[in-house]
Amino acid sequence: MANRHDLVIAARAGDGDAFMELVQLETPDAYRLSLTILRHPFDAEDALQDAFVRAWRQLPGLRDSAQWQAWFRRIAVNTAIDAGRRRSALRIVPLGFHEPPPVADGSTGLADRDEVGQAMGHLDANDRALLALRFGQDLELPDVAAALGIPLGTAKSRLHRALGRLRKELESVDELEQPRGSSSGETEYRIKRASAEPRI
Repeated sequence: MANRHDLVIAARAGDGDAFMELVQLETPDAYRLSLTILRHPFDAEDALQDAFVRAWRQLPGLRDSAQWQAWFRRIAVNTAIDAGRRRSALRIVPLGFHEPPPVADGSTGLADRDEVGQAMGHLDANDRALLALRFGQDLELPDVAAALGIPLGTAKSRLHRALGRLRKELESVDELEQPRGSSSGETEYRIKRASAEPRI
């Protein structure tokens, strides 16, 4: 398999097979990112397909093939955020079909991850995108800012606000799930531990 640089050059020249190899390379990370932003597998798949279509159409305009990953990441994030906005504008009517709740295995790490996942579900798509890029993709803030197309200072302030909102949501989740008789000190410790290192 050719490296990304060669594949981008070939795809930019119109080689569909080279672009399909890029699709295979980018799909795992891009899907996880879209899923974190949209929270629903089908929505994430649709957004990712739209992102690849946009990338194929806009690829001739990519001047530096070395910038492919950052360029495509920005397309994937914007596509997922757009899909999230469209989805929130729709009126969702529940049909009464529910998946059974996951079986708890007693793992503290899994419980924390579930709490973070629930709390993330209450944030808007922009906050989820920011947190997914910073903690899920482990990007530095300048790369997060580039992926979102915003200045670095804006990314810093938005991250601070998003973490504050996430912390509040974690407190709400923890209050709902706190068993009777447990000490508030334990609850505060779990919130601080879970919110200090979001696992997305």
